[in-house]
Amino acid sequence: MPGSCYPSDALARNLLWSSLRQVAMPVSRRPLALNARRARRMRALGLCLAVLAFARTSPALASPGLEGTRHVGMGGASRASSRGTGAMLVNPANLGLTRQFELTPTYQARLESNTHGVGFLAMDSLNNERIALGLGYIATVGGPRVRYQDVNGDEQTLDLVHTGHEIGMPISLNAVLGWLAFGIRPKFQFTALRFRDLEGARQDARKEQTSFGLDVGMTISFRRWAAVSVVGQNLAGPAPPATTLNLAPLVFNPTSLDRSRVSPVSDYPRTLAHALAVFPTRDDGFSLNFDGLYDFTSYRSIPNQEKFTRMVFAGGAEYTIRKLVPVRVGGYWDSRGKGTADDRGYIAFGLGFTRPATKGSVGFDLGVGFSRQIVGPNPDTVLTVNLGLLVNPAF
Repeated sequence: MPGSCYPSDALARNLLWSSLRQVAMPVSRRPLALNARRARRMRALGLCLAVLAFARTSPALASPGLEGTRHVGMGGASRASSRGTGAMLVNPANLGLTRQFELTPTYQARLESNTHGVGFLAMDSLNNERIALGLGYIATVGGPRVRYQDVNGDEQTLDLVHTGHEIGMPISLNAVLGWLAFGIRPKFQFTALRFRDLEGARQDARKEQTSFGLDVGMTISFRRWAAVSVVGQNLAGPAPPATTLNLAPLVFNPTSLDRSRVSPVSDYPRTLAHALAVFPTRDDGFSLNFDGLYDFTSYRSIPNQEKFTRMVFAGGAEYTIRKLVPVRVGGYWDSRGKGTADDRGYIAFGLGFTRPATKGSVGFDLGVGFSRQIVGPNPDTVLTVNLGLLVNPAF
């Protein structure tokens, strides 16, 4: 290929970002509970309009997903004790375990890879004690960089743009009240990893994917002393990982490529997770949690290498002070690829401030979560916040 295809420093600073547009966060409004019929209609209408408003976001600002503030703060160990809009992301079976109408905007950042995500989640379990519905849009734009040497031996930097969309509608069924719950989360998902060459043409560093995915979950509760969950994610529509990068038409020395800021893990891996939550005081505000996850796709498409199932094991705890301030801690180990060279260890903590919505009132759920890699290559830091609005009309 001609040498003129190498990226300049000016190009590396400006790739794609000129096309990004600002996004306005929709404003959630409290449903008016003038009477039972009107309140139900307005909750349903608000649920749809809130997510449709986010769906009008620019395609350049899109996301492969968010982990959830509580989930991050507990080190990825919250599936069996998840609730409300947090359950939409990690275990749809738990969506209806608490009766509420909730609207939650949330934000997450991965600092080292310059990835920023925003989501808007809504759920309603007030109309029926057995069935809960949710609707959510999640978006993230990432700007990971790769470095390499061109054929002249000069160091070059290329900015990639990592985008994706996810729209999901979880549904949960309390099959046996207080004992057994099932949930599914059908969703539309899109993901892409791109850059622009010197001519300004858009190139795919990894094949983009548009698909319909499906998550399923099941939770068994034992008289509020403990809960056991099994969750399968992306059973349909898993995305291929960024194992190899196609940077054509750029010409460079392949052995010099530094892609440490581009994760090889699939945006939507096919996974199976099991989880245990223990409630020592039979109170949801105090729980000890243990989760295990198996990723069957991220390390099974590497050419000329042995297939490997990625494993993640996590532990976390939550204690709520005076039923107002949840304190969360946790940690997890991620096996990543085969062998121990790529193993990673993380610590996490989180803090919240919550006020339940009693009959005829409005409550809120504010949370902050943080995790930091302390063992393994390519350190990773995650920060996430959310503000949930809880509504319980007087009827």
